[in-house]
Amino acid sequence: MLDFFKKLFRKRKPGSKPAQVKRSTRLGWRKRITKVKVKEKPRIPRIEWWDQFSLRRRILIIAAAVGIGLGAWFGIQSYQPPLPMYSLSIAANPAGGGSVSASCGGVVSPIRANYRDGSPVTLTATPSAGYEFGSWAGDASGTSPMVTITMDGDKDITADFHAIRYTLSASVSPPEGGLISGGSSTYEPDSSVALTATPSPGYEFISWTGDTSGTSPEVTVTMDSDKSVTANFSIVRYRLEVSVSPPEGGMLNAGSGTYEPGSSVALVATPSPGYEFISWAGDVSGTSPEVSVTMDSDKRVTANFETIAQRIEYTMSAGEISGSVISFSNVLDRGGIIEGFVELTGEYKTRDRTFRWNFEIINPEGRQEDIYRGHWVNKTYHDFSFTVAYNGTYKIKVDHNSLYDLYLVIEVKPKGWESSKP
Repeated sequence: MLDFFKKLFRKRKPGSKPAQVKRSTRLGWRKRITKVKVKEKPRIPRIEWWDQFSLRRRILIIAAAVGIGLGAWFGIQSYQPPLPMYSLSIAANPAGGGSVSASCGGVVSPIRANYRDGSPVTLTATPSAGYEFGSWAGDASGTSPMVTITMDGDKDITADFHAIRYTLSASVSPPEGGLISGGSSTYEPDSSVALTATPSPGYEFISWTGDTSGTSPEVTVTMDSDKSVTANFSIVRYRLEVSVSPPEGGMLNAGSGTYEPGSSVALVATPSPGYEFISWAGDVSGTSPEVSVTMDSDKRVTANFETIAQRIEYTMSAGEISGSVISFSNVLDRGGIIEGFVELTGEYKTRDRTFRWNFEIINPEGRQEDIYRGHWVNKTYHDFSFTVAYNGTYKIKVDHNSLYDLYLVIEVKPKGWESSKP
């Protein structure tokens, strides 16, 4: 091909002519000119009319021919029959629930249009105020508000919207503890729902948990979203508060605590050494150390104890001249036992030269059953004990001659001793 074009553009040379060759003869001095006919090379046939064009025109003619050929070749190669067209129809249900937009290749398209076969179309559902997108129906499916379809046929698509409604889930804990009025349901946005918790027999309402709180059985919930609330109940339990008076006087077999309704609690009062049970006070009564309490409400119970001995505390005034004397009396029966102690103390002062004090127990016949002579500085304490030999009034007498007041303590049993002074 290259040789062909070279020959087209090569200039034509004149034809071959006989050549003259000078040859030497034997004589050497004489030259003879001999005509030698040279054989010419075969020539390529020429197009006579082509030789009439200049080089520039030849180039233009060849370029035009090549361009026409290439254009025809590419036209034949790229020719295809036109693709079929398909229609797309989109609707919103309900009509006021929202809108749908379509785009093809990033360009917004009408919701009713024709597309070539295989075109991808992206649909976007936008809900109106008070609505939310539900799902696609027809020739599209899914719950995502954006979906892409391929136009391989006519398409009829519907975007389903529905009005927004929030769900209220109400539960009870424990399930048998009670019920809630206005329970689980769906409500329009921003609506107010009044809930009331009602306990079952033997239960009581405790609190709300979840998307509301508080201890009142009535509450209002604003439905600005889905809500979940729980009403908490508990078995009714009554509280028993027990105490001892005085605290060191004794103890009870059961302490303070909570009990189920109708339960019975047995209480036993046990006195400490030197004490005795006297009575119950509060929500029970009686003098028996054993009692049963029925828990039909909250209860308060006190066990009262007293010391077995009678405790006498007295301030004896100064007795420098006539002496300071006090006596106690009690009517006793024969066979009983009198026992206890006596103590007399005071503040030591150098001016006081008298430290003696006396203690006596006198029987109904006037004789001394016991006598003790003490020193209120270094002999302040005396124990006593004897059996009652006579029916009648017994006396306890204490005296001193100190210049200052002294402090008397007597603990004696049985009880019932009365002072001679008011």
